[in-house]
Amino acid sequence: MRALLLLAVLAALAAAAPAAVAGAAPVVGISDSNPIMFDDPSFAATRISTTRLMIAYDTVEAATRGDTELDGRVVPYLAAAAAARVQPLVTFEHSRGSWTECRAAPRLRQCRLPGGTEYHDAVRAFLERFPQVTHVSPWNEANHPAQPTARAPKMAARYANIVAGVCRELRRRCTIVVADVLDAADRADARRLTFRRTTRWIRRFRAALKIPRRVCGIHNYSDVNRFRADGTKALMRALGCREYWITESGGLFRFGQFWDEALRRTAGCRSRAACQLKATRHLFAITGRMRRVKRIYVHSWYAGRRDRFDAGIVSGWRTDWMALPRPAFYVVRDHAWDGPVVRVPAPPGPPPPPEEPVFEWPPDALFEGLPDDQAPPIADAPPEPESEPAPAPAP
Repeated sequence: MRALLLLAVLAALAAAAPAAVAGAAPVVGISDSNPIMFDDPSFAATRISTTRLMIAYDTVEAATRGDTELDGRVVPYLAAAAAARVQPLVTFEHSRGSWTECRAAPRLRQCRLPGGTEYHDAVRAFLERFPQVTHVSPWNEANHPAQPTARAPKMAARYANIVAGVCRELRRRCTIVVADVLDAADRADARRLTFRRTTRWIRRFRAALKIPRRVCGIHNYSDVNRFRADGTKALMRALGCREYWITESGGLFRFGQFWDEALRRTAGCRSRAACQLKATRHLFAITGRMRRVKRIYVHSWYAGRRDRFDAGIVSGWRTDWMALPRPAFYVVRDHAWDGPVVRVPAPPGPPPPPEEPVFEWPPDALFEGLPDDQAPPIADAPPEPESEPAPAPAP
């Protein structure tokens, strides 16, 4: 009877083990490009082990033209990440500048789609400058109208192919997030959602992609803040990748008139902070049921300065090194504590100080090669002086 009971217990454990692995919680990271974040005590309290840095693809070349992004933000960010043993995911995008100017001045650098050779040289210059970077996303939100790749999915795929080639040239083992796609519905407010434009973009992207789709990135703001999962599932079906990273998402605190009174009433939350909290919980709820989602990068750490977009999980401007956590912060912190972490090796320490040389006299090398009869004699140490006899005692 005991043997049968033991076999039943072992069988139950064996059946439960694959389910536990399949439902493992994803790694939680932060998507924010401000290096001051690493000095915030609240950041250290989250135990976050990976962050996402978004930069212009030509940041190294732009520094030669006087641009300050490289020395003012990228170098301090990567140095702080290494000191905190945090793994950076570097995401490239258009040259620095506002995309809102592209309609009036389409020839501006931020509006232009770089050629393959230009992109190759820029990415190689960056990866040569920063050998610690091994996780790369070739282009941010490549299907978003703000990006020059929105109408060029084949070029977006070519950029992914180029990044893989640069890593081979440098003999670096890279993890490439081959796609970074936004869950843009044909009509976001439709009762029955369709994603024809986005899936058509993905089909053209996949046709030009020559590297394996091991990791794909998804930005599912629309799903998270409208409390659904349709867009995330549609993108996963269209991309067909081995695993997925939610490379940018989170609950919105402010996005124009998004959380107006009518929408807050529909969502059942009384304030912007409450809506952001509910959306953040929804983010982890829907991804927790998707076993191929392996990482979630919550955007962002700090609040935005402008009313246009604010998804910060701590309040305060980007110059405040310590800001007050919003309610959504605690949801992110708890999931980061409960989930796995990325193991990052400690940065190399300073070299040990050189040993002090020990001098011996006479040095043997002084007489190397000389015949014995030509070697100068080595004087013996002088004998110890003999002590004088003690005086005789007085009579």
